Amino acid sequence: MKILITGARGTIGSKLIDALEGEHDLCLLSRSSPTGDPRWLQVDVTDFDALMGAMAGVDAVIHLAIASGFEGDYEDDGFNAQRFDTNVKGTYHVFEAARRAGVKRVIYTSSLTVVWGAEGMVAGDAPAQPVGTYALTKQLGEQVAQYYANQHNLSVLCLRIPKPIDVSDPVTRDIPILPQWIAFPDLIQAYLLALDAEVLFEVVTVVGESSKRRWDLSAAEQVLGDR
Repeated sequence: MKILITGARGTIGSKLIDALEGEHDLCLLSRSSPTGDPRWLQVDVTDFDALMGAMAGVDAVIHLAIASGFEGDYEDDGFNAQRFDTNVKGTYHVFEAARRAGVKRVIYTSSLTVVWGAEGMVAGDAPAQPVGTYALTKQLGEQVAQYYANQHNLSVLCLRIPKPIDVSDPVTRDIPILPQWIAFPDLIQAYLLALDAEVLFEVVTVVGESSKRRWDLSAAEQVLGDR
């Protein structure tokens, strides 16, 4: 399978590459300069023409690219403009380029913050209640994803994910693990399962197991399996 990953230089992307290479043909996109490895292309998702050029022959897309530089709860007029450009217009570009190229599956990386305003036990596909501009852009990305599934029969899986953590990092071992976090091995496994899940359009929440967990994992278990 040929898999295109946007935002491939990010922390999730780097671990996904380790899990996928050797098994799949990878096309790795980043807005920074290439490394000399022909799999890497310097493509910003806001550049539709460049994105179309990278999409040829791709079977599946894992869309990770977001406006980078600050954590999700950071608010600033200038950075929020970049957020909407990358997180919303860039997401539209990814889906439209995938449609035109005949891509079979897009995995859209959403965020737990899309339902941060919900109370009690939150269903894996609960209606959005975003808190903050970052969450709003992720909700809009989900809407773009659903549009392409409904109108163009593109197979789409939206993963609402929390902050991933490296459990092998000594710093992580010294602080309490929050229920809205997830260990990288579990998150990477979710992406691997998402590549093969039989869906037209689904939204699922993936979080780490915790006695304080308030996000229902049954939708993820049904769509991805409970491995």
